[in-house]
Amino acid sequence: MSRICLLVPTNDFDRYFVQVPLDVVYAAGQLRAEGHEVTVWDTRFATLPPAPAQDLVIVFTAIADRAQCYPLELGPVRDAVTQARTRYPGARFVAVGPHVNHLPRATLDEVGVDAVARGEADSAAVFAARDVAVPGRVLPNGRAGSADLLAPAADLPSYPVIPLETMAHPAFDLFPMSRYTSEVIDGGLPMPGPCGMVLAARGCTYGCTFCHLPFGTRMRMRPTDRVLAEIDAQQSAGLDALFFLDYVFGINPAFYGELCTRMTGRGLTWLGQTRAEVVLRSDVGAWAAAGCRGMWLGAESPSVAGTGVHKRVSAEQIEGAVAKLRDAGIVPFAFLLMGLPDDEASISGRIVDWAGQLPAWFGLNQLFLRPGTTLYDQLAAEYGGGRLPATWPEVEAVTRTYRSRYPADLDAQEQALRALPNFLGNALTAAK
Repeated sequence: MSRICLLVPTNDFDRYFVQVPLDVVYAAGQLRAEGHEVTVWDTRFATLPPAPAQDLVIVFTAIADRAQCYPLELGPVRDAVTQARTRYPGARFVAVGPHVNHLPRATLDEVGVDAVARGEADSAAVFAARDVAVPGRVLPNGRAGSADLLAPAADLPSYPVIPLETMAHPAFDLFPMSRYTSEVIDGGLPMPGPCGMVLAARGCTYGCTFCHLPFGTRMRMRPTDRVLAEIDAQQSAGLDALFFLDYVFGINPAFYGELCTRMTGRGLTWLGQTRAEVVLRSDVGAWAAAGCRGMWLGAESPSVAGTGVHKRVSAEQIEGAVAKLRDAGIVPFAFLLMGLPDDEASISGRIVDWAGQLPAWFGLNQLFLRPGTTLYDQLAAEYGGGRLPATWPEVEAVTRTYRSRYPADLDAQEQALRALPNFLGNALTAAK
């Protein structure tokens, strides 16, 4: 069996808190169960990788909590690979993650790895290790010496998903669990604090065209006993606050109802994320009884329903969901997204006044056009000089061009939003 190092690069999001790299934890557990000697280098904490020699280094270009909104800039990933190569000159390097799935050739070249493995990151890491461990075998989508075996992106095979119910228990013990943080609620206010992470269900059945869905559109619920075992393991590590990474918490009333019933009385507090329509048709009182202290809503914009991105949520629904959460004792949060196509609220600047009067904390971002989204497919050639980008710098240029042509100053708008008292970044910075 192999000695494998799982490599976690830094990202811009770390300035607020450093969340559990959950897909890396899953991969570590499965690889160890298959007999490999597994170590972890989370560069967000440790400046140097573990000392023992390694046979294989697997780098995750964007971990689970960032995969939906993965960064386009690969510099931190490349830097981590360069440092690890210095420490492990004899190791093979493989990249997994959303960048690999959408621009495999560019990712291989720009990150400086020997091979790439497509598929859901944790499963792809496991299958890549299996292939590398076979003497004389090269990855079917990698390169061996001067023999370049990487097929064109359209033909590049993707590793299958390891069934969630068969995945080994996550290797939480290999990670500095007490050091991971997220937004937690203390005295009704959000602040950075020790926090674990749970992924009870993968997938999202909604078709918002701006959204990247690393787990696809089919909902895959994990056995409740397995979810609770992971919660117990994190509580044993001293983490009584958790974040549910599920993209639409509550979408399956029976599944989430059972989960909430079984979490009640465990001394947990937790946050999650969902949609306004789901809140309006859910028993959020049961969420609160199970320990829910905060819930994120994908609000985007008060006029998102008219933007043509297949998110038909009205401002009234968003405001109603916020009120319902507050009435249940759950702190509401809202994701805002500036610069959607034909977004009246962004073009007019009304989004600033609307966000300021919303009785919720909000986070914000400007629109990125990301490979793997329908909106990118629709607009990339138009803003990329008439052709689809072949490299990640070219992908970044598409978003820059889109923003430069937008009929509003999005940078000024972002500055105005960040100055509002209910912008979450202000609360988190003050709490530090």
